[in-house]
Amino acid sequence: MLAGQGAVAKSECEQTRALLESRLAERPEDRISLTALAWVYVCLGRNADAVRVARQAADLLPIEKDALSGPFLLSGLAEIEARTGQSEDAIKIIRQLITAPAGQFISIARLKIDPVWDPIRNDPGFQKLISEPEPATIYK
Repeated sequence: MLAGQGAVAKSECEQTRALLESRLAERPEDRISLTALAWVYVCLGRNADAVRVARQAADLLPIEKDALSGPFLLSGLAEIEARTGQSEDAIKIIRQLITAPAGQFISIARLKIDPVWDPIRNDPGFQKLISEPEPATIYK
């Protein structure tokens, strides 16, 4: 999908969707499967479902409960929002994460080169964000 070959991957995405939905029927709070399913839904053009399950994964383990996994899940939600045309929501999350100790997932340097952000790369809000200096990390 990141290479722009989502149409080629549709049959594999459909097979993966069935496996992940079956897994989640057994373990509905499996955050990794929810995150993977969000990407599968993007591949299948099911954008509302993609955002819903990515948000569900992020809500299961917020940053306030887990400073390591929380940013990963929240950045996953931002990636899905970027891919589904919700650039304002994605940028809002990115702004939150670049001031948190989440450099492994989000930093100005990474935002500039990571192809996952290509759908919002030309958005004026994103351009402003990556032109600013790296903000200080805020520990709460």
